[in-house]
Amino acid sequence: MPLNLLLQLLHEKFPVTLTSDPDIRNASVLLATGLVEAEFHLDHFGYQQYESAVVFAITEEGHAEIASLKGDRSAASADEQDWPVMPLDYLRKIGNSVFPLRVDDPAGINSVAVLNAAGMVEATLPPTCRARQTQQKFRQAIVLRVTPLGRTALVGRRV
Repeated sequence: MPLNLLLQLLHEKFPVTLTSDPDIRNASVLLATGLVEAEFHLDHFGYQQYESAVVFAITEEGHAEIASLKGDRSAASADEQDWPVMPLDYLRKIGNSVFPLRVDDPAGINSVAVLNAAGMVEATLPPTCRARQTQQKFRQAIVLRVTPLGRTALVGRRV
């Protein structure tokens, strides 16, 4: 579970490199929810799958989540915080779109990459080397579909 990974990361020295598929997937969910700062490295075989993730830090939101998991009610509630737009919000935005969906803006491409790594969408991503991207069409992500896991994430949280 992503929260188990978050608790494990609390006791690690950063940066932490993760190489197992479940850890990479959990790290992508933590990044998508804004609980960690991380980057993902693609394999070099052309399959556009992540071979590793490097977690640089746990964010303030991540520490607040850990505090709430430990039962510390002094942490600020989610209603009191000014949350930035996250990949899960982007998933909600595109959830009912007609696919395939082309994404041109860099923030959207980043969100698609995180959602793809988390298994919430199927997408083709632009090459990671930006120096060779001279034409605009190479700076696009194409979302092919929202996966069943992504559809589950679109369902509202139960309280």
